[in-house]
Amino acid sequence: ILAYCQKYADTFTMSSPSIMMLGATGLGKTHLSLAIAKQVILKGYHVLYCTAQDILRKIEREHFSRSIVEDETLQTVLDADLLILDDLGAEYNTPFNVSSVYNIINTRMNFGKPTIISSNLTSQELEERYTERVVSRLLTQYTYLRFIGEDVRQLKLREKK
Repeated sequence: ILAYCQKYADTFTMSSPSIMMLGATGLGKTHLSLAIAKQVILKGYHVLYCTAQDILRKIEREHFSRSIVEDETLQTVLDADLLILDDLGAEYNTPFNVSSVYNIINTRMNFGKPTIISSNLTSQELEERYTERVVSRLLTQYTYLRFIGEDVRQLKLREKK
């Protein structure tokens, strides 16, 4: 996985594949995503990193507001050269959020924009939460990286003791 992510960052273009990172907490999904982001930014691309919870909350607030800047965040998410959506599944499970996740994934896929999504959920848990049509796109149109191992944070804590 590390070698794949290093090559991905080094050779990133707008036609790079999207990535789905699945695995338990503390296995390095966020760390690798941010390392990719740093390298891609250095190449001059616009990268947007956000947690699913934060971005969906902001999209919902703008969508239901009466402000002129309505849906500004959603458009930024859709326009980014590379979107990194971290911790999918940690947000509240509402119809609006499920619909928004589908919209983001489907729209970016239709425009060929690379996306990196990480989640602690299994593919079955993702399907139960977001429906088959979302998970079908994630697991067939994205490069699937399965993280396994022990929580790095807990390992470091044990080393300190």
